[in-house]
Amino acid sequence: MTDRLLFEALVIVSVAFIGIAFLVPIRVSSIVAYLAAGLVIGPYGFDVLPETDGIHFLGELGVAFLMFIVGLEFSLSRMIAARRVVFGLGGVQVVATVLLCVAAVWAVWETDLLVALLVGGAVAMSSTAITAKHLSDQGELSSQHGRLALGMLLFQDLATLPFLILIDAVAGHGDESIAATALRAAFTVAAFLVVAFAGRRTLPAFMAWIARGGSSEFFQLSSIMLVLGAAFLAQQAGLSIPIGAFLAGMVLGESDYRHQIEEEIRPFRDVLLGLFFVTTGMTLDPFVVIMHPVAVTLTVFMLIVVKTFVVVVSAKALGWAITPSLRAGLVVAHAGEFALLLLTQAFDNGLLPTELAQMFLVGSGISMAIASVWIPHNGWLAERIAMAHFQREGPQVDESSTEAIVGAASRALSGHIILCGCGRVGQLVATVLDLAAVPYVALERDPRHLQDAKRKGHHVLFGDATRRGILRAAGLPRASAVVSTLPRGEDAERLGRQIRSFDAAATVPLIVGVKDEREVQSLLDAGATPRVSRELGGGAGAGGRDVDCHRQKSGGSG
Repeated sequence: MTDRLLFEALVIVSVAFIGIAFLVPIRVSSIVAYLAAGLVIGPYGFDVLPETDGIHFLGELGVAFLMFIVGLEFSLSRMIAARRVVFGLGGVQVVATVLLCVAAVWAVWETDLLVALLVGGAVAMSSTAITAKHLSDQGELSSQHGRLALGMLLFQDLATLPFLILIDAVAGHGDESIAATALRAAFTVAAFLVVAFAGRRTLPAFMAWIARGGSSEFFQLSSIMLVLGAAFLAQQAGLSIPIGAFLAGMVLGESDYRHQIEEEIRPFRDVLLGLFFVTTGMTLDPFVVIMHPVAVTLTVFMLIVVKTFVVVVSAKALGWAITPSLRAGLVVAHAGEFALLLLTQAFDNGLLPTELAQMFLVGSGISMAIASVWIPHNGWLAERIAMAHFQREGPQVDESSTEAIVGAASRALSGHIILCGCGRVGQLVATVLDLAAVPYVALERDPRHLQDAKRKGHHVLFGDATRRGILRAAGLPRASAVVSTLPRGEDAERLGRQIRSFDAAATVPLIVGVKDEREVQSLLDAGATPRVSRELGGGAGAGGRDVDCHRQKSGGSG
């Protein structure tokens, strides 16, 4: 028994490691990588492992740790401060998506109301992990569409709880009347509130006593004990493990130790939650795509198109502009970890038919894989959709768009350098400028380079320097020079043309590192005049020649 369990754990961890190693570097979400790993070793793949109770239990613990951290985020003051986004937009998005999906599932699959409601709840959820990671990597967390998306995600996380309570109340009591089910759910909520009130008075004091002990291991063990203890008590009371964990987290959400507890719990959550996604992947039947292509397509359509439509209409109705509304809709238009949780919980408790559960689980996985591809391009997609389907609303300033963030950073600067690209060479240039106390604005569009530069202490902003709006926001007319370390020659040419399109920036030089004469000629063709840069020499040019590209005035070069 022990040997078998050890072998199963080794196989699952190994295949998860391989999935992460191969898929994450190509920008595929880790959740999708875990699902793919489970699919490979599951009964519908190579059938390496059966789904065992031991591994399934470890996955459930991962969900418990996830719900505990969600509970920690449940801060009443935070909710009140962001009430328009969280309860306004978030509430409308969840309710509208659930209602539309209930109608669709009821009509197309002819299910009963409970099944349609559970599926609608799953479709309404998006992945906090996928969305927040991409927005963070792209420097868009503080943008307007980023704040809209995070507000909706927060409400979605909280909205998971009523669905879990509903599953608990109905599971195993299928022959009960609606009144009896409602009474059972009301009892669960009442017990939940009583325990929450009592816990708020005792648990923070307990954690204060732990913190005074001064031992990091003591604090870490107590945090884990709280999660496991809450899960055990919830199970003994007839509630699900995730509900108990959420309750414990919520009780500690207002305490002074919330952030430290979250840091102690997060590594365990990430590993165990990965096991949950692997075990979920083991239940996926990819052949359902072949057997029911129309149904799976409809599922993906609901997850992507319907959800985007709901967010855009809701955000517009509540007063937000079309571009941030579209971008927020695009970044949450996919399924999430809580969708998988609701579907698997409902299926395990016999509330979802196997065929319907498979369709929505597979559709959810597909939508998450697609989201990993398009979220990095949400700005470009939103611009194209807005131009194609919406009339322009007149001049608008999106105060927290990428352009506004860059503009805020450069507003007080004059005679500064605009550094385009902050990879290896760009970071060398930034170091030289820092040492010389030369003011500059650094722009980088590759999330990996962006994070690497920030880790090394460089002040760099996310933005595509070849876009006219970004250059204007960076203060191009007031700049003394533009330094490009962009790796592709065509990007440097495009940058040169963009600079030449500004009449007010006619005398601003562009210094570009080139590798051979062919690149020099291309830049000359774009209207540049070559000049060797003595200031940045081999650093900016990576051992090649430097070219000063600026607008050629009539009658000669400037």
